[in-house]
Amino acid sequence: MAFLTTSNPSVAKRQFSIDKNEITIGRDEKNDLHIKDETVSRSHAKITKKNGQYYLEDNASRNGTLLNNQAVLQPTLLPDQSEIQICEVTFIFSDGKVSRRPGNLEQFTVAQGISNDPTISSSSINQSSVMFDEFEESSEVSASVMSQLDIPSHHSRSDNHAKPEQKLRALTKITHALSESVERDEVLTKILDFLFQLFTEADRGFIVLKNDEGKLEPLGFKTRGARTDEMVRISKTIVKTVMGNKHPIISSDAAMDDRFDMSQSIVDFRIRSIMCAPLINSKDEAIGVIQLDTLKQSIAFDNEDLETLVTVAMQASLAIQKSDLFLDFKRAQSIRADLELAHELQQRFLPQSSPDTEEFEFFAFYRPMQQVGGDYYDFVPLENNRIAIIMADVVGHGIAAALYMAKISAESRFALATSKTAVEAVHKMNNSLSGLNIDRFVTLALCVLDLNTNKMTIVNAGHMPPILQKSATGEITQLAMEESGLPLGIMEDFEYESIEVQIDPGDQIVLYTDGINEAMNADGEQLTTEAMIEDMASGQAKNPDAIGNLLRESVARHSGRHPAIDDMCLVCLGRKP
Repeated sequence: MAFLTTSNPSVAKRQFSIDKNEITIGRDEKNDLHIKDETVSRSHAKITKKNGQYYLEDNASRNGTLLNNQAVLQPTLLPDQSEIQICEVTFIFSDGKVSRRPGNLEQFTVAQGISNDPTISSSSINQSSVMFDEFEESSEVSASVMSQLDIPSHHSRSDNHAKPEQKLRALTKITHALSESVERDEVLTKILDFLFQLFTEADRGFIVLKNDEGKLEPLGFKTRGARTDEMVRISKTIVKTVMGNKHPIISSDAAMDDRFDMSQSIVDFRIRSIMCAPLINSKDEAIGVIQLDTLKQSIAFDNEDLETLVTVAMQASLAIQKSDLFLDFKRAQSIRADLELAHELQQRFLPQSSPDTEEFEFFAFYRPMQQVGGDYYDFVPLENNRIAIIMADVVGHGIAAALYMAKISAESRFALATSKTAVEAVHKMNNSLSGLNIDRFVTLALCVLDLNTNKMTIVNAGHMPPILQKSATGEITQLAMEESGLPLGIMEDFEYESIEVQIDPGDQIVLYTDGINEAMNADGEQLTTEAMIEDMASGQAKNPDAIGNLLRESVARHSGRHPAIDDMCLVCLGRKP
């Protein structure tokens, strides 16, 4: 006679005789072999006898059936002494041709409704051992005998609890391991691997963390053995409960726990015993949780387990914070490298040298508040021996302003190349930028210098008025103040005006952005354009280089150690005496 023998090392052995052509195995009590475990499907598997040989078949169960550690995908021949694994229960199959029955076994016959041990009844269920319930035969019950198997609880097996010195060594080990880890994925993996070594009863473990948007995100997950996709689902009820009060919880049966209000997700996931500990950062904020749970009905964690998990969670919180700081550092390094590259590229948009003319000299200074900025200047050679000097300031500063500045560079050169007059060029630039519908505007001063006549045409689009210093009289005036129009990008088809000035020998012109005249000191006082004019009126500087350096020194002297609040750009040009 063939039979099955339980082979779980931690429980007493039991044996089932088989003298039917087919026996069914599953969680439903109608099965010939009833296994009382929620991980087992209602109709999990069956063994059939054909032509004197036995075959094992899986009934499309949830967690599968293994034969000698191989998944059973179709009816498979059962060799003598083969191992059958159904979730947490392992059987050894014997074909009965050679007697191998070990001593001290309680034998049950799965046939004809007859038990070989009359002392066993349906009420004799012992949670600390493997037990099969047999039901008395009656006129309303089928002739086959049904047996019930309970998975043992770990509370009856004190060897499953690590000794205090073992836990101390284990905690020391994970503390050391986590101190050497900086990558978040590595940290989470080490935490879960360690917990599964420490808690051999755990079926699943996961770590949930808040992301940058404050939403919960499962970032670490581990299961014991082969599991289906269903096992990956997580109950938010438990996670939110722990994070809400920042206290760990333990439950021997989560599905029946009043704290979770019979959450449908807990019932659906078949969660039994759980313990969940919050991850608390240095600001006493809950940043996530670590949870371990079992799917076995008869296994439950205890308070000693929870204390160990809380200790691990404290170490894990520190390690996760360290990994986040490391990630922030890496991001900052990457951003810094990108900004350095952007700085180099932006410098390429600016003139690499000043115009070389017989009559005029030039000076240029550019300093963004950050590594890139929104100020812009350019020298553009035009036909008929003319030079366009452009000074522009994108509202704001930083990366966004720098990107817009690149657009200004392209637009200004295109407009100048396709326009007959300075007014027409500014009109084209304004229409192009207005059409972008971007909530940013640009102030601009366009000066076209005619080297044939030494006259300059100026169009001012809401920019700082250029400053003219006459050599003959020392008079200093601000140009195109009344003719100043709207900044670019505000109103399409705005009509701009121009003025024309004669540049005599020794005359100097200064163009600048508001980072110069609005430079601030520690008391919050601005330099002002009037102060710039006073410095120029002192007569100390008589050429573009001297005037440019004089104004730079004025800014530095006024600001002191107060950091710049805006980008700075300064262009000076003068006709040689």
